Amino acid sequence: MRLLDVDEPGLLPYATLLTARDSGDEDLQALGGIYEWQGTPLVFLVAADRLGEDEAKLQRIRRVLAMRGDAPYLGVVGPGRLDIYHISLDDRRTVEARVDVGVAAGQEVATLAHLANARPGLPTGHRQWISQVVLKLLGDSIDTLKTTCGVDDDDAISLVGRALFTRFLGDRHLLGSLGVDILATACLFDDAASAAKTSQWLDVTFNGDFLPTSSGIWERLPLDAFKVLGDILRRAPGGQLRLGWEERWDNLDFAHIPVGVLSQAYEHYLHRHAPVPRDNQDERAASIKMRIATC
Repeated sequence: MRLLDVDEPGLLPYATLLTARDSGDEDLQALGGIYEWQGTPLVFLVAADRLGEDEAKLQRIRRVLAMRGDAPYLGVVGPGRLDIYHISLDDRRTVEARVDVGVAAGQEVATLAHLANARPGLPTGHRQWISQVVLKLLGDSIDTLKTTCGVDDDDAISLVGRALFTRFLGDRHLLGSLGVDILATACLFDDAASAAKTSQWLDVTFNGDFLPTSSGIWERLPLDAFKVLGDILRRAPGGQLRLGWEERWDNLDFAHIPVGVLSQAYEHYLHRHAPVPRDNQDERAASIKMRIATC
């Protein structure tokens, strides 16, 4: 059991949650601990008295935790009671997300072991894993630049990668040296001047050759291309995720999505679609991983 109010090294994997709680995130204030099974998170635990009857808060907590892509369950703890819910990127109502654990009366002591081994109630075919969502959005944005905006393959891949990496930095409040806050992040690729400035900052900060683009690309891009790139930077107003679920950039919060998801999604896209030799794909993917790791 990992308690979030106890300062110990085992909480390092949950640093983004701790940061959000310390920053005043009202939803995550209810989150009190994590039950791990064989070294990996199994059930995130929230206090029932901190949720009250607010189903919307429970839905938002489920969505935020799903961004992590690790634990499958959320447990709501009350006096003599533990209610288990799926953690997933969906818009199901609370009653629909609740898990029938299937432990016989008198055997409640085995509940956590049963969850770990039997994994009751987990969706098999329609669960939306965060890596799949990011990969789909990434591919859609690149394909739109290529087919609708007339951008060539290499430039489309690099431009979307730069916008996505900037979104990741912005959601994690790591753009201070660029002189912008998280609210201003959404405008960094809205026009040629802003995009060129942001891109130059990325080159300087991350030692150049980061997703290289062709010379004069910003002046040649049509307005529709900046709309595609700008959408990648959009996030829900006030950071509040919508209760309904759609695969949209503004429904994601990269403050909680693991850095490996970005590099993994990019690597998968390159291997599937990029018209470059396999060795070059591997080199580009490795470069992305290295830059992300520096954060």
